[in-house]
Amino acid sequence: MTSHRWSVESADRVGVRSVWTAAQARARALDLDILTTAAVLAVAALAAVLRLGALGSPAQAGEGRNVSQVFAVDSLGALLDANASPLAWLQAGGYTALTEAFVRHETALGAAREPMVLFAVMTAILMWVLSRRMGLSRLTGAIALGIAALSPMALGLQLGVRPENVAMPWALAGIALLWTPRKHRRLAPDLWATLFLVIAVITAPVTALLIVTAAWLIWRRRRKRLSLMLASLFVLGTGIGMGLAAGLAGLLIAAEGPRAQEWIATDPLLAAAGLLATLLALFSYRLRPLAVGVLALIAVAVIPGGPGTAALALAVAPAALLVTGVVERATRPPRIPAVILGVVLAATAIPSWVGGLRASISNRVDPEPVADASLWLQENLPTTPVVTDGITWVELVRGGRDPEAARLVVDCPATCSAQSWLVVTPGLRLVLSRRPALAQAAATGQTVAVFGTGDDRVEIHRPSIAGTTDTEEERQARAEVGAKVADSPRIAAPITVDQTLRTGRTDPRLLTTLAALSQTRPVRVTALPEVAGEDAANQPRRQALLTAAEEPADEIAQFFTSQNGVLRPESVTATAEGVLIRYPAGTPAGLLIPFG
Repeated sequence: MTSHRWSVESADRVGVRSVWTAAQARARALDLDILTTAAVLAVAALAAVLRLGALGSPAQAGEGRNVSQVFAVDSLGALLDANASPLAWLQAGGYTALTEAFVRHETALGAAREPMVLFAVMTAILMWVLSRRMGLSRLTGAIALGIAALSPMALGLQLGVRPENVAMPWALAGIALLWTPRKHRRLAPDLWATLFLVIAVITAPVTALLIVTAAWLIWRRRRKRLSLMLASLFVLGTGIGMGLAAGLAGLLIAAEGPRAQEWIATDPLLAAAGLLATLLALFSYRLRPLAVGVLALIAVAVIPGGPGTAALALAVAPAALLVTGVVERATRPPRIPAVILGVVLAATAIPSWVGGLRASISNRVDPEPVADASLWLQENLPTTPVVTDGITWVELVRGGRDPEAARLVVDCPATCSAQSWLVVTPGLRLVLSRRPALAQAAATGQTVAVFGTGDDRVEIHRPSIAGTTDTEEERQARAEVGAKVADSPRIAAPITVDQTLRTGRTDPRLLTTLAALSQTRPVRVTALPEVAGEDAANQPRRQALLTAAEEPADEIAQFFTSQNGVLRPESVTATAEGVLIRYPAGTPAGLLIPFG
């Protein structure tokens, strides 16, 4: 009897102890989940902070066109090119419109890059989800996130305004839904995965290379009907949503950007480790599907003239997963050489990453030259069409310029480049190597205004139409006629004006009209004010502040307003100091040579 009671009490105690143990296990698991979630969010936040800090870095080749597309959706309510990855710009432009990014940011480039930061954060979180679906440990997934967050190459690729960065979260979400060890399951996840992959490919056609991974995942489930159905839905969806013409246009646009070698140079360690890990992952059943897709992206990236930047932008996040996944597989069970190799690689990478990140964040573009050039154009060429890169086009339109009075490089044929005013900016210089006609026009045009120095220098070029080139003969003629005007007893001027006249730095239209005006009355040239940016371009002064002894200012103003043709001023303004005469930008040629 006693033995029976003891057994009952023992069972009760065992039951209580089991419940208590299970509760403790659940609490530990919950604590681990909370800690893991906090770590993932912290790494994602670090990635966002680093990319926000680099918003002001110089524009990348091919980025200008994309910035103008985002701005057009945001502010103009239209697509500049319906064949150039329109779904990407609808997503990015929708974000900037909802958050008023172009109002909040000082520069158009920073505003257009802000949604790329959001997509980078989404990519980081989905990398974690995919790592868990692949069966990788929490630590492995977190390290992969850290690599993608800290690598200078990943930062530069993910920061650029390009459709591949918009498509990456969609592609990762689709692959994560397809990655399952179960052969049979509900159909809904597969349908959602197909939809996400269709959106990814329509957003950026280069993403089609990752369909290899999706196809491999479906194929190894050995369900023929499911494979055929999903493949048919994918082809039908992409065909309706994109079409062949838009797909080819998207691939051509993706080819505009830095070469793959330039990106690899920013982080050669990750590039080498990613390639090696991709090759080794082909021998792992767990990692092979992702490795096949990344290998396809790498192969396309190194093709000369191909979409190198676009393919690398898609490959960098999965490659980080493969690097950590291969290391995990190599250290299970723990192997001392593999652990030592991982520690050495980390110790080598971190110092170089710190230097690269510091350079990316500290290398900032000065927005003042573009702002000054925009103001100069608004004052001097308010309706004259000018050709420039996409980023400057946005800045001009934001500054109040009519979009019809500003042309994008991609919309300007060879004849247009040779006959139009050019705003040569750092962004425009990036595309000169691929546009010979534009490069020729920039090299032969007359520079009429310069703003800023060094890499931030902005120049305004007048087209080199016959008769507009400022030659040495022209400068000599201005100096000779200017000396005659300065020596005239009927013209008084301070020493600074006298020097400007004698050194050939006065506009020939001013010299001609001053000489004619002095024949009718004594004139005092109080000043020859500089027009901002034109002295740096070695342009002659085209403004003059004049007074006449014992004559009202209206008499001088009437003399200039009565002029015709090339001698008619752009504006004649009466001020408290005298009459300010201003001629249009661009010095006419041949006006003084017969008199020089």
